[in-house]
Amino acid sequence: MSKPTLLLIDDEERILRSLRMLFFIGYDVRTTTDPDEAIRILREEKVHVIVSDQRMPVMQGSELLRIARETSPATMRILLTGYSDLDASIASVNEGEVFRYLMKPWNAEDVKKVVAEATAIAEASFALQINPEPPEAAGIKPRVLIMDNDESTAKTVHETLGDRCEIVWACDAQHAMEELAKQNVSVVVSDLMLGGSNVGYILKTIKQLNPQTQCIVVTSFSDTSRLIELINQAQITRFLPKPVSKGLLARNLESMLERFQLVRSQPVLQKRQTVEPISDPAERVSAGNFIGMLGRLRSRIGV
Repeated sequence: MSKPTLLLIDDEERILRSLRMLFFIGYDVRTTTDPDEAIRILREEKVHVIVSDQRMPVMQGSELLRIARETSPATMRILLTGYSDLDASIASVNEGEVFRYLMKPWNAEDVKKVVAEATAIAEASFALQINPEPPEAAGIKPRVLIMDNDESTAKTVHETLGDRCEIVWACDAQHAMEELAKQNVSVVVSDLMLGGSNVGYILKTIKQLNPQTQCIVVTSFSDTSRLIELINQAQITRFLPKPVSKGLLARNLESMLERFQLVRSQPVLQKRQTVEPISDPAERVSAGNFIGMLGRLRSRIGV
């Protein structure tokens, strides 16, 4: 039985040697310092997982992972970097659609666990024949939840999706919870602050409960460490800094609606949306309370 292929890219040979030592058993490990060579390998071979550094002289890792996403969609993408770079973090979400964002210096067991998880998902993805344009389920309208106090965001969502979706606008966490209790949502468009409260834990909880939901964050919040948490623990699919143009938000709404339809039609793809457990103790408590209240509301309304 052939080994899964792991492709490692870093401009420092010593980093590649260290990573190779973690995976020489159980994987066909390919390494290169040249992003163009990595792209050639992706085009010519079946690569299960690609792990790329961000800051490289020829090409940024987020750009390489964007090309990897287009060249080999089934390949799982991981960004490994030593820099808390906001622009890189945003690009890794919006362009590379990374599975995980890992920081150097890494914990060996954590990296091995993430790569093993990504490999299993990639093997299932390669075995799947994906229809790039799945038909919408007859008679079922996608449901879009807006969690934002900004009226312009809600207006753009309504103008873009119109009668094609059921659109709900929640201006506080309680209202959002009530709407989530009624029915799962297809796409969430959310600021990170709602009514003065940080609602990152709600996005993380939504993704835990319903992996096919696609999350767009539209915010002026610019904490890189929090964004990395949202990549790994909420699998947010787009991060759009405010002020965001109507056209950009509209394009991403269309893209995420298509992505939801694809994931819904191919359940195995939900595994690519798998999230890490919530790491922050206070957020774990908030998420637990949220799930408890959600359950009680659903019991009350008979869902």
